[in-house]
Amino acid sequence: MCLLKVINCRAVKGGICGFICIFADGMKSVVQIIVAFCALCLLSGCGDKRVESVLVNIDTVISSRPDSALLLLDSLKAEKHHWPRSLRMRHDLLTMKAQNKAYVDFTSDSVGRMLVDYYDSHGTTNERVMAHYLLGCAYRDLGEAPRAVNSYMDAIAAADTTAADFDFYTLSAVYSQLAGIYHRQLLLTNEIEARRKASHYAYSANQPLWGIYNLDMSAGAYILLNKKDSAEIIQKQVMALYDEYGYHQRALQTSEPLMYLYTEQPDRLSDLKQLIDRFEAESDLFDEHHELPPSRRQYYYYKGRYYEVMHQLDSAEYYYRKVYRPGMTAVQNNPMFQGLLSIYQKRHQADSIAKYARLYCEANDSSIALKDRDLTAQTSAAYRYNRIQKIAHENETRAYKNLIALIISLVVTAFLIIITAIIWKRRQKRHQQELNRLKTEFADTVEEYEENLQKLQVLESAHKNVISVIQAEANYTLSHINETYEAEKSRLLEENLLLKARIEDLQKEEEISKHMDESERFAHEEIVQKVWKLSKKPLTTVSEDDWSELMKVFSSSYPTLFRDLSQKCNSTQNIQVCILTAIGIGGVEQANLLGLKKQRVSNIKSQLNKALFNEASSRTLRKNLVVHYNIYNFET
Repeated sequence: MCLLKVINCRAVKGGICGFICIFADGMKSVVQIIVAFCALCLLSGCGDKRVESVLVNIDTVISSRPDSALLLLDSLKAEKHHWPRSLRMRHDLLTMKAQNKAYVDFTSDSVGRMLVDYYDSHGTTNERVMAHYLLGCAYRDLGEAPRAVNSYMDAIAAADTTAADFDFYTLSAVYSQLAGIYHRQLLLTNEIEARRKASHYAYSANQPLWGIYNLDMSAGAYILLNKKDSAEIIQKQVMALYDEYGYHQRALQTSEPLMYLYTEQPDRLSDLKQLIDRFEAESDLFDEHHELPPSRRQYYYYKGRYYEVMHQLDSAEYYYRKVYRPGMTAVQNNPMFQGLLSIYQKRHQADSIAKYARLYCEANDSSIALKDRDLTAQTSAAYRYNRIQKIAHENETRAYKNLIALIISLVVTAFLIIITAIIWKRRQKRHQQELNRLKTEFADTVEEYEENLQKLQVLESAHKNVISVIQAEANYTLSHINETYEAEKSRLLEENLLLKARIEDLQKEEEISKHMDESERFAHEEIVQKVWKLSKKPLTTVSEDDWSELMKVFSSSYPTLFRDLSQKCNSTQNIQVCILTAIGIGGVEQANLLGLKKQRVSNIKSQLNKALFNEASSRTLRKNLVVHYNIYNFET
């Protein structure tokens, strides 16, 4: 079907006008321009597939240019009634999606309910999730929170997170909207869980900014629950994530809730000051006069609070007053009133205390009135929800009556089936004789088949006997070959065992030779020979420099032993005794060099032997050093 039958010239002209508006509005992305151009070209084509391609291309620009997408969708409305139902439903779904993206409030739920009914039966998983999500958004705008929650829950139930092409971003948006409703109803624990899932699925959709945002929003719920430690941890994590992904200005904005938390903790003033300094230095919210817009002037309250705690009351008052801007409501000015009230209480100025106490109370009263109005709206929505539940109950009763009628119909149908069965049975009887004839013929055929089977069994038995004779002759030859193979195999295995043992002995001898060479090199070190000679001179001690040099050489030659000594016998005297023992100097000479009694040296050896080798005797220390650390003694 030519597109002129689906979309006439008026629609094409409307599409061109829509594109002119898009270009007049200004496109910032070359990709968007290409997509829009392709969509315009498709409008001049023919057939339902062309229309479907147009809708697919429009869907690609909804997220970034919802206003432009709405213009395109509006240009197609005139001839939409010519399309198949699937394309009409797709057009309505994209329209609601674009309106939601463009922050157009829904005024009715009729289209949303129609989309849910259609896509629950005909749509893909992503389409079902999107339809229920958009219906929930419609109820959200209509102020019917319970029905919105039900729709969001239906969207979650329709999700299939195991699908390869699943739309995790929409599921994240569902949980985010659900969290917003929970927040307004002060269901803070539910809000935190919903924010957590929204953040998780945002990362799954490769949308880290959206994931960080939902994590950021959960911190507010923790503050309202008075779990300020948890809120602080989350806010710090959010700031770090914003900085990691390059969203430094968002990180600065996230620092304001941290400022609020730190204003209530006098021991965190240094942290508060760091946040303030960074905000002042890096934030792009300040204008050319270094002033913040009215919506962001809460920051001045945190700065004033810092100076108040620092007992700089004039500076604190200055920043409290900077919160104010003409046209701000009493609720917006509440931080200023609270701060100034605290300042004048510290100054004991009774008239100013009375003034700002009154203003502070009026602001709180206004805040309470707003909350009461919100609660009234929520209660009204709940009443509407109860009415809907009543209607649902009436529908359920009607459905029950319909079920009774259906059961009666089934009974009548069963009666008719029984009559039909009787007639069928009579016909079966007429065919029984023919069936008996076939059975007789079948029995004769089976008997002939069994005779043939017996002949086959006799033939197979004779064949097996011949095969057995041939195998017996072959087994004798095979047995002789196996005996020869096993004898040669045993001889080779025995030779390999002897060779393996010899290899291990040679390896041990090589290892011992290596350690003996190391011990010989150590014994011929200049410092070792010097200490050896000093040990032969009574009443002679070793200088600190010599000890330091000896330990350095010893740790280089025997690093493993030196490490174990440092860990298990962390005493300089113990290490010196062990080194002298390793050199081969006797107990008496060690006592002379260390200026100790011989018994004391013996006790130290026992301690070393116990710590290193779990033996209490001092006599076996030298042997254990040789066995475990391969330290061999050579006369110097």
